[in-house]
Amino acid sequence: MTRAVNSPPYHPTLFDLDPPSAPEPRRRSTRGTVSSGRQAEPRALRLCVLGSGSGGNASVVHDGQAACLIDAGFSPRTIAHRMAQIGLSIEDLQAVCVTHLDQDHFRPAWAGVMLAHRIPLFLHRWHVYHLRNYPAGRALETADLLRVFDEQPFELPHGLAVSPVLLPHDHKGTCGFLLEAHDTRIGYATDLGRVPDQLIERFAAVHILAIESNYDPQLQLTSARPHFLKARIMGGKGHLSNREAFLAAQRIAQRSPEGLPRHIVLLHRSAQCNSRRRIEEAYLEDPALFRRVTLTHQRRRTPWLTAHPPAHPQHQLPFER
Repeated sequence: MTRAVNSPPYHPTLFDLDPPSAPEPRRRSTRGTVSSGRQAEPRALRLCVLGSGSGGNASVVHDGQAACLIDAGFSPRTIAHRMAQIGLSIEDLQAVCVTHLDQDHFRPAWAGVMLAHRIPLFLHRWHVYHLRNYPAGRALETADLLRVFDEQPFELPHGLAVSPVLLPHDHKGTCGFLLEAHDTRIGYATDLGRVPDQLIERFAAVHILAIESNYDPQLQLTSARPHFLKARIMGGKGHLSNREAFLAAQRIAQRSPEGLPRHIVLLHRSAQCNSRRRIEEAYLEDPALFRRVTLTHQRRRTPWLTAHPPAHPQHQLPFER
């Protein structure tokens, strides 16, 4: 692959075109169970992006006992297959937490799966009306599996704390999430047209920052897309450019202890209007930040990324394989 002139040196933690790592051993389901007590590393949140792009988005957050799905924008079969690669199954899910209800973030087929497995859906009140447009969505509410939140923090099963951040996107907006457990924190924000100060403040000192880096402005403007779509994407209520995502990551790092965030995970990259080289160019002025970047992909998952506790802030650890 051709590299950008004077681009930052490649770092092995930048995940882009490498083949996915080997499947991890299957774990026993932890739903409704307690920890085995086995002493290993200090418990910390982990994130695996199962896929991210205009065709679908889904990520798993695991706290050592329970798993939560952030968005369910692929078919249940696809998500189950990618979860199996990291040693999990649908039965391990304690909750599905949705940023918004565009189909690339929540497939209606998931409602039936959640009914069958008694998995609650956490959804901002802005999007409840949209959910009721689906017969299976109404069934989730009838079955007492709908958990509506607003701007206040809430807890997922097993005590995973979540603070929502309301973000500008199209008419109804979307939600970012600050997830906290075991003194570790993950900030997750996608499909936002601009970065509000509230997001920077909430995500200061996160161990993992997952943020949209959708497009390069030049590639967007010169693409064959219709003018109305370009205007929507770039108009402040659509998506973030590489530069906007970089500046947000930089501001968050400046407000965080040294070495944080450990991982910067770039979500929802456009296949038409973005490239690895354009992302490298966006990070030219801060190569140290670039070395923490993980690029997500539409058709494959990332490795597990671990939000290691702050006892060892000076070490940038490699991917878990």
